[in-house]
Amino acid sequence: MKMTMQALVSQMTKKYFLTGLLLFTGLACVTVHVTFPESAVQKATDDYVRELYRAKEKGRPSTPEPSPSLAPMHADLQFTLFTSAHAEELVFKVDSEKALKIRDRLSKRLDDVLAQKRAGVLGEARDGMLQLKEPGKLKKLFTKKIETLVAEENKDRADLYAEVLSSNALPAARLIDIQRSFARSFQAESPSGTWLQGADGTWLQKP
Repeated sequence: MKMTMQALVSQMTKKYFLTGLLLFTGLACVTVHVTFPESAVQKATDDYVRELYRAKEKGRPSTPEPSPSLAPMHADLQFTLFTSAHAEELVFKVDSEKALKIRDRLSKRLDDVLAQKRAGVLGEARDGMLQLKEPGKLKKLFTKKIETLVAEENKDRADLYAEVLSSNALPAARLIDIQRSFARSFQAESPSGTWLQGADGTWLQKP
């Protein structure tokens, strides 16, 4: 009976040790699934667009050095929770090499875009795209030039949104969220006179 008790105690000790080891390993890096970190995404897109506009005002290149502190994302995980003293750490990137190159291209046509926004010719749509609102204000021969400007701008923006989606490993269904976030950023930085489309689809001219 004494040997049996010793064997039982030994077996229970191993069981509890393995359970504790698994629990500790699991807690070492716990990931928290969230649907979409809207506030963090909005801050990132605001910073991207603000840097685009501020860089143009200062007459310097709009491409800063990529942040070395940003870690790669995996799947649709936005938060990583560590058991050490670290708090929840949010990672969302809009500064990939491709995204920064796109911002440089946007910067090169920004003066023309801003001029037509102020004139009430161009508007910022709710999907993050530029829209020709009042072509009647343009001279006929000038209309084609503005249409080309809008087409080129929207192509770069579409590429930007796709790149942000890809570089953050987000599912395709989140593209509309990225677009809406950038739309709010572009609208916030737009000058007086710009047509802005609200969430309900209505258009108002920025005072």
